[in-house]
Amino acid sequence: MRTLYARLRGGLLAALAPVVAAALTLGGLSAWVAAGAAGGPARISVTDGRVFLPYGSVAETAAFFRITNSGDSDDVLESVRSPRAVDVMLSRTVEREGANVESMRMVESATVPAGRRITMEPDGLDVMLRPKRALRLGAEVPFVLRFRHSGEVRVTAVVVRPGS
Repeated sequence: MRTLYARLRGGLLAALAPVVAAALTLGGLSAWVAAGAAGGPARISVTDGRVFLPYGSVAETAAFFRITNSGDSDDVLESVRSPRAVDVMLSRTVEREGANVESMRMVESATVPAGRRITMEPDGLDVMLRPKRALRLGAEVPFVLRFRHSGEVRVTAVVVRPGS
């Protein structure tokens, strides 16, 4: 009888150790989250929308935005659309190694790091589009930028002359 009691006691002690460890871990994680140390979601804002006025017989143009992530987590710009454009796509200007030549490359997405800002520019990341109708200087073009975690952000871009 005594050996049965000793075995049960030993088994209970062995089972108690992982339960206590799990409870301590859960308590520590709860305190970490409650203190705000676990971070927070991405907080995206999009400003300074511009669309270059196409010139000559060129139908395609580019749009540029300033995207700020004031949150604690990275987010990813996955797509852009506009009801005033036929085709809208993310692109990036890249320089070919050794060739001293730049070319445009379509990209699937763009990461917006936590606590950082990306500014779209003609020699970097931009939005290529083909407007449905001719654009006029000063006109406003609506866009919807879709982010992986923050969802859709609606913004308007103003038509400006290239270089302004």
